[in-house]
Amino acid sequence: MVTQKDIATKLGVSISLVSRVLSGKARDIGIAEETIKMIEDAAREANYVPNSAALNLKGVKTRTLGVVTYDFEDPYLGFILAQLQKIAHEKRYSLILTGAYRRDSEHLDITPFIKHNIEGLIIVGSDRQKSWYEPLSAKKISTVQIGFTNEKIGAVLCPDAAKSVSLAVKHVQSVGAQKASLLFNSTLSHEIYLKSYEKELKKAGIKYQVHRCESDVESALKEILKEQPDVLITGDDLLAVSAVRGLHNLGKSVPSDIKIIGFDNIPIAQNFIPSLTTLAPPLEEMISQAFEIATSHKVSHKTYLFIPELISRESC
Repeated sequence: MVTQKDIATKLGVSISLVSRVLSGKARDIGIAEETIKMIEDAAREANYVPNSAALNLKGVKTRTLGVVTYDFEDPYLGFILAQLQKIAHEKRYSLILTGAYRRDSEHLDITPFIKHNIEGLIIVGSDRQKSWYEPLSAKKISTVQIGFTNEKIGAVLCPDAAKSVSLAVKHVQSVGAQKASLLFNSTLSHEIYLKSYEKELKKAGIKYQVHRCESDVESALKEILKEQPDVLITGDDLLAVSAVRGLHNLGKSVPSDIKIIGFDNIPIAQNFIPSLTTLAPPLEEMISQAFEIATSHKVSHKTYLFIPELISRESC
């Protein structure tokens, strides 16, 4: 690993001069622009990376953000990380990722966050509690969550559930549906959307039945088919995709026998057969704003609501 001493030796200048330039203090003491450029160019060519522990001891910002995901198998995780990394590269920040498989937050390890003295934290996904956050609570770092939560520790960015569901119900009405079945699980986002769906469907005069499903989709579908609904509304696209497959196994087709609408617009939604009607949150905008909040060096507890776009495809 290249050090400041290596750069100083190569250029024939003092280590203290290199240190002042690379810490951003050179202009404060009147160092010439040519010298600053020379040292910065040399550092860039040598792929110099500052030591976060050393920066911390000197009181210099580490330009490092922590990213927590609640589910490494989330179909959106790759897109979110790609967008975060793109912005981080442009703004010269580093990202440290930790998380859990299938929302097993008990085994979420934040030791790297403490070791590298992160300046901000981005949480990806919804939750009810954050027991893992306790070691970081005294640091007062800028924190933002993309998702719903019952335990707010920073800013929150999430879809506007009421307006999202209103769009979906209006679409269900537009295709002539008079009877709906709702397929949801017990996650926090599903519970929030379900409450809005029940309210909006009653307002629209559409009859409905609620079904809970954690894993056995086909068993739930057998009960749903007894109700002969016009449309099946699911809490997310993964459940919608599983329902399409389950209905196929039961000898039913979408949309001729039953229409389906999901939520999230996951990457396979457009190319699935049939392509999935769904609600697409403005993820790029949400990710960009999350990065801005996490790097603001301010503690905020504001909630930002985003309205998704309803994308009409073959399934409904």
